[in-house]
Amino acid sequence: MDDGFSVSTANNGIAGIELFKRESFDLVITDINMPGMSGFDVIKRINNIIMVPIILMSSDYLPVDPDDVKRLCVSAIISKTINDYDFCELIRRCLEDKVFEKKIF
Repeated sequence: MDDGFSVSTANNGIAGIELFKRESFDLVITDINMPGMSGFDVIKRINNIIMVPIILMSSDYLPVDPDDVKRLCVSAIISKTINDYDFCELIRRCLEDKVFEKKIF
């Protein structure tokens, strides 16, 4: 699926933070559970550097509440089961600064 996005990946949260410091990103997508550093810690560190839209991803069971979206300073919280179309639409909306308060997909 090619929707015109350029994507960089990191194998863990620590590598992701280092990549974020070296390059410029319009959006960050992070998993909650990663080796080395949790997604929650990644979000805190990124928000201390610069505010960008962040999508927090988790497995089928989301251990977060809809109110956590605003508290965590993320644009959305999604399940890994989100379909490709909805995922791409969510990314487009986040890039357009249409933040989803209290929204879980």
